[in-house]
Amino acid sequence: MISVIHNPNAKQNRKRPERAERLAKILEGVGTLHQTRSVDAVHDVARHCLETGCKVVGVNGGDGSLQMAMTIFADIYKEHPLPSFVVMRGGTMNTVAGGLGIKGTPESILSKVVKGLKDQGPLTRMKNQVLCANGHLGFMSGAAVVVRFLDAYYDAPSQGPVQAVKMGFQIAGSTLAGTGYAKEMFKPEPLIVEVDGEPLPETEFSIILGCTVEDISMGCRATPRAYERKGAFHFMACSLSPMQIVGQIPRLWTGRDIPHDAMHYSAPAEQVTIRSENGPVRWMLDGECRTDDRLDIKVWGEVELLW
Repeated sequence: MISVIHNPNAKQNRKRPERAERLAKILEGVGTLHQTRSVDAVHDVARHCLETGCKVVGVNGGDGSLQMAMTIFADIYKEHPLPSFVVMRGGTMNTVAGGLGIKGTPESILSKVVKGLKDQGPLTRMKNQVLCANGHLGFMSGAAVVVRFLDAYYDAPSQGPVQAVKMGFQIAGSTLAGTGYAKEMFKPEPLIVEVDGEPLPETEFSIILGCTVEDISMGCRATPRAYERKGAFHFMACSLSPMQIVGQIPRLWTGRDIPHDAMHYSAPAEQVTIRSENGPVRWMLDGECRTDDRLDIKVWGEVELLW
């Protein structure tokens, strides 16, 4: 039995209201489509899946929908093993799916999984560690420029891959021209960072990033040591300037070490705590930004992903 969480509030699903009917048709005889218009509705689906022994849960939304579903299911299931998750690429931001090499539309992904579970076609199964960042489950967490980029992205007139690429070119152009846009985006933030109980001596950081996936977006393997050790994630903390980053793009993109004095930490870590000297910490998890007194990141465990 497959249960699919269909988030009708996701932008791509709002544009395609007929998608719910198409997904329900694919599920005929093998599963149920749940249209979840609220957080409470996702809790209801999780309880239903636990009670019925559902083994596979599809999430038709973007990165935010996936992290919400995993967090809620973990809370409901407690010591019980989680079902496998199908990442269906139904949102504006599908960074996690793209980084894992999941391609296609929600309909094509779900069709492939249904056929695979019936032994009528290929099925990819992958166990991947997930982060627990302040109690929320996801794959990529960070602060400083990561949050500033997302804030600017969400403030733009439109969102999506085109807008993200456009902003990337804006930053590159500003860097080469020496204008303020890139400098403000990468402005070092005063933070207190502890890695596995040891404080880093540096006190200002332009990039804070922790991941359990190698590819953070569009083929950029910025955290290549994400799979190196069970129970650990690749954590990066640096104070690289925009121009210094431009010089390191080939290494950053291809997953090579960056030998630079401004790269303060880039290795597997089991526990990271981040505090701000100026009040609450603004941070993100899989594209969703939040503000808390501090940020604690660790590995929660593994989930199985299907596509």
